[in-house]
Amino acid sequence: MLEAVATLPIALLVLVAMVNLGFAVYAQQAAQNAANYGARIGSTAQDCRSCAAYTAASQTIGQTLLRNAQVEILAPGGVVGSVLKIRVTGEVPNLMGPLMALVGGGQGSGPLHVSADAVFRAEG
Repeated sequence: MLEAVATLPIALLVLVAMVNLGFAVYAQQAAQNAANYGARIGSTAQDCRSCAAYTAASQTIGQTLLRNAQVEILAPGGVVGSVLKIRVTGEVPNLMGPLMALVGGGQGSGPLHVSADAVFRAEG
């Protein structure tokens, strides 16, 4: 009984930390995939490359668990050979934040923020 009382909180903390890390990795990959897809679609569009990139990235990120997701066009890629750069940002819940507040570590109690950029050259 004493062993269970001593090890169960530590095991639960490790489990929550692993789930939290999984959320962070998932969010980063989702943002990166949306940025890559948007930039790829925008680079092959024939008209309004930045519009196509924004729409494709927004639709892709809308199908994920990211909250407060935003898509920014950093470089429009107007003519053939120019650079189209896109940034996708978002956040996922931080499960460790409330636990850290319980033990006095109030830092990092907010959501986990992720950001991903993708750069493609505009094709003809």
